[in-house]
Amino acid sequence: MQSIQQMIMDKLTHYSKSQKILANFILENLHTVPLLSVNELAEKAGVSSATVVRFARVLGFQGYLDFRNRLSDLLKKQLSPVEKFKAAVSKKEEYQDSLNKTALQVVNNINQSLQQNDLQEFKNIVEKLKKAENIYCIGMGVSRFLADIMAYLLRLYLKRAYSLPGDSQTFEEQILLLTPRDLLIAFSFPHYSRQTVEAAQLAHESNIPVVSFTDKKTAPIVQYSHHILIAKTDNILFTNSLGAISVLMNALVTELALTEGPKMVESLKKIEKYFNDPRYYFV
Repeated sequence: MQSIQQMIMDKLTHYSKSQKILANFILENLHTVPLLSVNELAEKAGVSSATVVRFARVLGFQGYLDFRNRLSDLLKKQLSPVEKFKAAVSKKEEYQDSLNKTALQVVNNINQSLQQNDLQEFKNIVEKLKKAENIYCIGMGVSRFLADIMAYLLRLYLKRAYSLPGDSQTFEEQILLLTPRDLLIAFSFPHYSRQTVEAAQLAHESNIPVVSFTDKKTAPIVQYSHHILIAKTDNILFTNSLGAISVLMNALVTELALTEGPKMVESLKKIEKYFNDPRYYFV
């Protein structure tokens, strides 16, 4: 938010008289501007629509829509869940086609995640998975289910993988039993669970390799992680979108399977025999 305000202030000497009027209106109404169209903002500020478009370009944006989207993204990071939901409801006319809007957001998250993750780092994580004696997955809230899924996917390929519960015992109590030959996979997304971050810290201090799934390189858990995978979780509402996380999880398991060739074939034969048993599944 400060960057937008500073950006506007820094260019004060470049504005025309009408652009200065618009700048003052925006600075005084930052939280409502993302809800306004070009014409609505122009009317409320007392300037022309062309002034609004030119103003956005003076700031370095492609146009007003680009400026509004940037401002909206910055605002969302500051809003409480209730405020974020109210903001979405106030623009519900834009979300008549929620299916496609949500899908496009997931696609955008996936594309951003692919850009932010280094291929060599990805391969290094796969090597950690291959060498680990045991793999333990942790998370709180919806991340608890992500940990369960990650452990399940790894077990399909004969990895000794487990999801650590955070109820009967704290993560710290369970991590005390791990050794440097094991691997901890932590899922940490907003709002970041203190218990998950402290568990990663304990593992890090105990020389246990930590791989973290999180949403940005400045997340609290990063400082205690040997390797990280960035998954963008932006959503129309206040919850985390899980699409990009799922893609990265499946990519890890796929790479693991492809690099362990013959061993994976034997694993799949055992799984196929089980899946074809009519006592458990319809075949």
